[in-house]
Amino acid sequence: MSNINLLIVDDHPMIREGLVAMLTQYLDINIVGTCCDGQNAIDTVAHLNPNVILMDIKMGKVNGFEATREIMTNFPGIKVIMLTIYEDSESIRLALQAGASGYMLKQASREKLVEAIRLVQKGEIVIDSTLLNQLVIDYTRLSQGTAHNSHNSNVTDECNDLTPRESEVARFLAQGLTNKEISVRTHLAVDTVKTHLRSIYRKMGVKNRSHAITKIMRFRNFNH
Repeated sequence: MSNINLLIVDDHPMIREGLVAMLTQYLDINIVGTCCDGQNAIDTVAHLNPNVILMDIKMGKVNGFEATREIMTNFPGIKVIMLTIYEDSESIRLALQAGASGYMLKQASREKLVEAIRLVQKGEIVIDSTLLNQLVIDYTRLSQGTAHNSHNSNVTDECNDLTPRESEVARFLAQGLTNKEISVRTHLAVDTVKTHLRSIYRKMGVKNRSHAITKIMRFRNFNH
């Protein structure tokens, strides 16, 4: 297993120390350094050469959004995971717009955090599973509020080649319905729903539900 060079950025010493102690036991994770704020990360990232950064949001001088945006501009190959206490959709939206590949809560288990680090290193996009339901609820509320004056409320507006049935399934996906619930709503077999979802993911350029919801977050309706 290849090493992941990890940089930890947080303005609380105890959190930095706790993360170091928690993650050093994993042989594939090499902690290259810690930073006390976003500016410190920007100034040192070049010589620390991390693959993945765990980035807090609220910090003095330069916050996590600003630091991520600056780092991604100059080092687009680095993967950033926001590690925060903030659970609101707006913070997730700002993180994704800044270029973050992950958004995890500080109360996440060690196993989930390590899995997130490994997944973003492989090119995946990871959002804490406890936040996904709220994301689709917020998106649905916003899209319904703009449906009367914008075609962009359709979650597939960037995928014009979806069939009418795929568009229907995609709308239910954005509402957070399970495969079984989509099956009931569309009167399709669960296996048929899965087939449509695979086609939707391919056309949207995503790999799974989490990726699809992430792309929804980047759609124009959410960039209010």
